[in-house]
Amino acid sequence: KIIDSDYNSLEPCCFSSVTGDEGLQAIFKNGWDFYSTIAIKTEKLDEDKKTYPNGVSPDKKAPNFLKKLDPSKRNKAKAYSLGIPYGMSAFALGKTLGISTKEADVLVNGYLNGFPKLKEWLENSREFVKKNGYIKNYVGRIRHLPEAKFLYERFGDSLLDWNAKKALEPIYGKELVLSMSRDYKNQLNNCLNYQLQSLAATIVNRAAVKINRKAKELGIDAIVQAQVHDQLIINVREDQAEMFAPIVQDIMENNLKIPGVDLVAPPQIADNFRDGH
Repeated sequence: KIIDSDYNSLEPCCFSSVTGDEGLQAIFKNGWDFYSTIAIKTEKLDEDKKTYPNGVSPDKKAPNFLKKLDPSKRNKAKAYSLGIPYGMSAFALGKTLGISTKEADVLVNGYLNGFPKLKEWLENSREFVKKNGYIKNYVGRIRHLPEAKFLYERFGDSLLDWNAKKALEPIYGKELVLSMSRDYKNQLNNCLNYQLQSLAATIVNRAAVKINRKAKELGIDAIVQAQVHDQLIINVREDQAEMFAPIVQDIMENNLKIPGVDLVAPPQIADNFRDGH
């Protein structure tokens, strides 16, 4: 048999934990739908009594659950819910959603104002990497981003400003200024997504190692056979599957505790990957 264990919304969980935003963490504590909550907060849908006379809710069991009332709003939130924390600009978001930059800017500001500690985390992370040239994730893994420090010390944030970049072109040349600006933006964005994606990867990798060790310790004929994104596939002897599944779940959910959010990874026992997925 296989035990198929997949984390529920691992990256959003890491994102909510790392930013320290209580509003984001409340989504998981209350069992709400992540994308519906983001849409409601960002676009202040709960204040729009004309469109939603009975209100709108992120609660999956509520009769006015946003996904049922207006799935397009929830789907739109998918495009920016993790894009903005990764440094997506209003221009890029506008291109993604097919709206004007002005409209996208309203979404960006609505998101950051709706979750104020997210905004603080974005600003603090970028300031840290500008001054230090590296960033750490929650468990202490380091990503070196030396160009952020190098370019900041020489140009400040002028490489992010259109007019300031134009002023630099006669000195350094258009292509070099464009290259430096692109590198600077990438380094500032990498300091954000590294904290989230590397933490998610660490959680899954540590779980895989601990599951293999626990199987060996208990004399269970099982091994982690594959990883698919946030999902582990464990090959296990048929008569030991029922006994080992809850052990797998406990390791997946508790091998690395992150502040403010409880991880959830329900296991499924199946004959093959197709049936378990």
